[in-house]
Amino acid sequence: MQLLSAIFKLIVLVAIQLIIEQAPQLLLGNPEITVNLSFIFVLNCGFLLFTINYRWFYILQYISLAIYAIVLVPQLFFFNMFNFYARMNYIFLSPGNFIIAFVYLLIATAVISGIVWVQVKLMKSMGRHIYVMPVFAGLLLIAKLVAPTAEFLSARAIPLSAKKSDAISNAASKDTEPGEPIVPWRKLYIDYIGNNNIEQIQKDYNKYSKGKTSITPYQCNTTDDETTASMAPTMQYLYDTNAKKDFLVLMESWGELAEPKEQEKLMRHIQDLFKKHGSALAQQYSLEMGRTCFHGNTSSAEGREMLNMNDEESYRAFLERGVKPTHNITEYKNQNGYHTIAGFTASKQYGSNSSNAEGFRRALGFKSRFYYEELSKHYPDNKENTYKAVFDENLIDIILNESKRYEKVFAYALTINTHTPFRLDVKNNIDGKYYYKVKRDLFKSFKENQQAYDQFYRIASIIDHTFKRLAEGAATATAATSAPAPTATTSVTATPFDRILIIGDHANPDFRTRGLYNMKTVPFLIIRRKNSGGNNLVTMP
Repeated sequence: MQLLSAIFKLIVLVAIQLIIEQAPQLLLGNPEITVNLSFIFVLNCGFLLFTINYRWFYILQYISLAIYAIVLVPQLFFFNMFNFYARMNYIFLSPGNFIIAFVYLLIATAVISGIVWVQVKLMKSMGRHIYVMPVFAGLLLIAKLVAPTAEFLSARAIPLSAKKSDAISNAASKDTEPGEPIVPWRKLYIDYIGNNNIEQIQKDYNKYSKGKTSITPYQCNTTDDETTASMAPTMQYLYDTNAKKDFLVLMESWGELAEPKEQEKLMRHIQDLFKKHGSALAQQYSLEMGRTCFHGNTSSAEGREMLNMNDEESYRAFLERGVKPTHNITEYKNQNGYHTIAGFTASKQYGSNSSNAEGFRRALGFKSRFYYEELSKHYPDNKENTYKAVFDENLIDIILNESKRYEKVFAYALTINTHTPFRLDVKNNIDGKYYYKVKRDLFKSFKENQQAYDQFYRIASIIDHTFKRLAEGAATATAATSAPAPTATTSVTATPFDRILIIGDHANPDFRTRGLYNMKTVPFLIIRRKNSGGNNLVTMP
């Protein structure tokens, strides 16, 4: 009877451990779930064959969970743990914004401590039958060496005929979906023993250690990225002198949904936003949509679009050691007589410990630069995340107005309002019934995930604001063409932008919504003025 009691306690102990280790995957909605026990937990169980010093089990288990957290948090929000810790200066720039994060950290520490304490209590209560734990550990090791990883497919992973697939897609657009699978995962793996993210830590370090030394050119491939490209969209569409005024907008946390048909719905919604601004906009501008791969965080995306680089390490090599990339669009535009403008809604101090947002834009060669420090004197603060920033729409207005002073312009804006942790400013950013209409007309996942919808709504509102300003410029230009010939004192530089590229930096990393997104690609829009000379893809110089 005591042996059965010990086995039952072992089952409870293992169940607790599995919940701890699998919970993040389930919370994130990962399409592939791997069930295993951490290597350190199994090792701890084996130690009990030689000692009954439970204190060591407690200490090692706590270290194991701490390592898991140290790796997990950066992977959720910065895609590389070492790059994450290089940005700890954010806390000192605005410590008040991180109070809630510190509270969560204390709560998590207390919960983990309590869980490990419960585990130790269960072991102690096994008495002389504690040996069942090392026996269990031995069986797991044998299973790992002998048995292959078990793989199970959910209903969503089973290929369907085209007819049945269309039927399910049609059902998905309705509020009731009787045939919807209960489980969100597509594949379930039973892998017996994990490695406590040691492999991931090693990969992160190897990537980080390459920084400051070399640059990897941008490259997508079909296998890893689901698309093929050797040039970032900015290089493809704007790296030339065919147009007088170009504008690049890098949209924070604008990712591509994992379900292609749902992503199509969102892009059609953006097309509708473009069309609603009247005939002048549609007559003068064309709107096209595309996608490209991404590799890392916002800094990586800045390097991707400005320098045709592939990762954060290349960004650091350029910024910290002055390694010269093969392409620098700002430098190229400067050499060809353009006035270059860069704007960032947040503080110029944000960035890695070794430099900051201002340092990167200065190194790129931008002649005019705007940041929170200047913008906050004229515009109210945005409160939708932990960053000191004004509203992204204000930055777009500033850049559009500044561009009117010059005949040839290349402008770049990095948004920040939709950065995680994001909370929609209901008072200032909801357009009444329109907010609820869009949510109702779009797809089921948004109905179940308020956070995901709010973030997309906010991104769409910034894009729509850009359309609105462009439409106003188009209407003015149309009126000007029908007006009398200009006098000698009439400005000839106040022309609208010829091309605007709006592109996502990376998928939304927030754990509450991350499972909805394709973590390999980001969408983009290219808006081009008709008959401006800049409607063809660029042949790289």
